[in-house]
Amino acid sequence: MEIAILAAKEAKKEHGIAIGAVIVNETGDVIASSGSLAGPTSDPTAHAEVNCIRIAAEKNDSPDLKSCTLYSTLESCHMCLSAAAWAKIPEIYFGAYKKDVSDRFFDIKGQYSSEDEARKMNLRDGETMHVQGGILERECAELLSE
Repeated sequence: MEIAILAAKEAKKEHGIAIGAVIVNETGDVIASSGSLAGPTSDPTAHAEVNCIRIAAEKNDSPDLKSCTLYSTLESCHMCLSAAAWAKIPEIYFGAYKKDVSDRFFDIKGQYSSEDEARKMNLRDGETMHVQGGILERECAELLSE
């Protein structure tokens, strides 16, 4: 998560939003890290998680990332959670919850929990997705309050 926090800080320096993500392989090696760069790239899909999935898939020469784990400083939105499911990423860990930050960071009003939504995800191999939040929650939430 510390590397995701560094990626979030770097994204903010690049005029993005201070959200960072990292993907590690089965041996724990970081194969992708990125921040949220939707603004600077004029690409509304350039969220930190999606950027990492793109980088990792390219490095692996495959869209199948089922042996990888995704870490993000903020609870994933629907788009990012779905992208992770399409990449068959079975585990996601995040820092700050939606409740910890301004509503402007989410396109969903009201109650939303990526931990709950993950139970509905279809990884197309009969596998389930596990999502857990609260990893360095305070530090991650502070990134978006600065």
